Amino acid sequence: MLDPDRDEARELLQRELAGAEYNRPESFIVKGLNWLLERFGRLIEIMPGSTGLSTLLLGVVLALAAVAIYFAVRGTRRSRRLTDKAGGPVLDEAGLTAEDYRARAAAAARDGRWDAVLLDSYRAIAAATDERALLDELPGTTAHEIALGLRAPFPDHADALLSAADRFDAVCYGDQHASREEAERVRELDRVLARTRPARVRVG
Repeated sequence: MLDPDRDEARELLQRELAGAEYNRPESFIVKGLNWLLERFGRLIEIMPGSTGLSTLLLGVVLALAAVAIYFAVRGTRRSRRLTDKAGGPVLDEAGLTAEDYRARAAAAARDGRWDAVLLDSYRAIAAATDERALLDELPGTTAHEIALGLRAPFPDHADALLSAADRFDAVCYGDQHASREEAERVRELDRVLARTRPARVRVG
């Protein structure tokens, strides 16, 4: 059974943290952990009878810290990857109408391809926005720009539009997948907006 003393345990963790997986821009996490380990080590030294029990306690703390760092680094990189990729144009194919996207979404739904259902349903919303002249400029517009632009003509659906935009970016530019419920929700939002009369926007 592995039972390292305090110095050996710290050396093992520092050796692990020296790897490329942790030696990235998230180094402030490593610095913070080293500071915490130093304070904890001093506390162990002044504890009366700091022998096997204190060593075991230190080992548990080190293990928990290593797990916490792993998930923190993984989550930070995943968020950065999504942020870096998010914000691309919704409509990347010229010449397709809202009905074209709805037909593609319907075909994808029959096949159970929920990512495609969600994406094409939101593209249908974007294409319909252009066809109804609800936004001044649509080419190159991002999902969130469309959602924000449609708050005035569709104030009752502002939250649903922002939620749909979030899921569009997460699926289209991130590494996430749409559930059936999410895809059908965006598809239904397209149906509702298609039959809803836009509110008049008061100028000035």
